[in-house]
Formats: sequence, C-alpha cells, structure tokens
Amino acid sequence: MGLSHLRNDHDLVADAIGDSPESAIPTHLLRRGLASAYVDGSLARFDGVIVQSHSLPQEPWCFGRSPDSVWGLLRELEEWGRQPISPNVSAELAVPLSDLIEKDANVRVTHYGDVYHTLTGRIIGFSTPEVRQLVLTDSDLLAAHESNPHRMGYSTFEDLLTEGVVAGVVVQNELVAVAHTNAVTTGYGDIGVFTDEAWRGRGFATAAASIVAHRIREMDRTPVWSAGEDNAASLRVAAKLGFVEVSRRVYLNVGVLAT
Repeated sequence: MGLSHLRNDHDLVADAIGDSPESAIPTHLLRRGLASAYVDGSLARFDGVIVQSHSLPQEPWCFGRSPDSVWGLLRELEEWGRQPISPNVSAELAVPLSDLIEKDANVRVTHYGDVYHTLTGRIIGFSTPEVRQLVLTDSDLLAAHESNPHRMGYSTFEDLLTEGVVAGVVVQNELVAVAHTNAVTTGYGDIGVFTDEAWRGRGFATAAASIVAHRIREMDRTPVWSAGEDNAASLRVAAKLGFVEVSRRVYLNVGVLAT
C-alpha cells in the first residue's frame, strides 16, 4: 500500500491495530469517523500506522514496530513542525523514534509516561447521594460542560448518553463532576473523569467512575483507565476502584521546529 492517508476503510485500520486497552480510544474514534488514519505498508502487515483524532490532532496515536516508518508518517502530518506535538507511542518504540526525530529534525524530544489499567476483579463500590447516572434529557448539561462532543469521544451528546455511559454531579443546573466512557470497543470501555476545581476532594469522581465501571461490566466489557504517570489524583481514584496497571505507552513531546 505504501504511505497512504486513508479517507475510507477506517474499520479495516481499527481491525489492523487490534482491540486492547491501549488501542481502545483510537479504534473507537476510527469506527465513528472521528479520526484520520495514515498507513505505511499494507493493513495486513503494516510497518506503521498513525491515528489522529479530529478533536485533538496534536496527540496522534502511533502503532507499528518500525521507527523509520512511524517517523515518515509523522512528517506527513499537517501539524508537524508548525505547533507542539506529542505522539503517543509504545514503550518499545519511544527511544529509537525519539532518537530519529532528534537527529533528523534537530529538536529535543522529552518523554511522558501514559499508564494503562484494567479492572478485571471486583469493582470496589463507592457512592454519594449527589452522584447519578445521566440520561438523554441531560444532554444540555453536557453541552454546557463541554461544547464539543468529539472531545468526549462521540459525534453528539445524545450518542454518548444512549450508546455510552455518563455519571456525574449536578449543582444549580451545572455539571461540576463527570465520569464517562471515552470509548467502547468489542472488549473494552475506557473511562474519563473530570471535576471542577472547587468541587474536588469530595469523592465525586470516584463515585461517578464507579457507576460507569459497573455499567461497562454489564456491557460485557473490561473497564480501562489511563492516566499520566505523574497524575497522582487520577491514579489514586483508579486504585480505589480496583484498577490494576497492565501496560504503559509514552508521549513524545516535540516543540515547534526551528526555521
């Protein structure tokens, strides 16, 4: 196939990168038409694949074993060299790829760990009276909280509420804490959480995430939690709920290239 920007066949790209905790979000976005795909090689035996979210193009997911292929794909991205970009790569690819980038582009690359957890045992339940699962009539609350549903992994807030799961806390008709499915694949459901700063420390994120994790389990999927390696608050919530680390990927932070 060679170097290709695939405008179609996103389901085939999702099939090629597989269903895992690390690929849950990009495969979910591909199947919903919310991401672009770039491939080096054939899908049956690709050398490199990049999945670029439409809502967060500066953080593309990279798959494949060849640092040369992935580097070639990265240079094709519109954002490359024009703005800071943080490709998300496997731990095995991080060092050889960053070495290539530093050598060829004459720019410094720093690493930031992305930690993946799954919940396969008993879900440790937490609840507070303020936390509830949101329903379809709550779509306006979500729209006020986050203007772009693509950032939450869905084309519309109605899709998120009917095909995914959302739980949260509403105070004076405002959503101040939320947990939701960033992605749902054949085997996994990835959870994202957010709490307004003024409402943190009350256990809202933990209770909301507990509801979402239970609903994912009822869908016969495995709950997934990812967090930055130094995001202590998020990692504490994951541990409280019973999540266990299973793998790590790495963000390669690259600044704007010198002209």
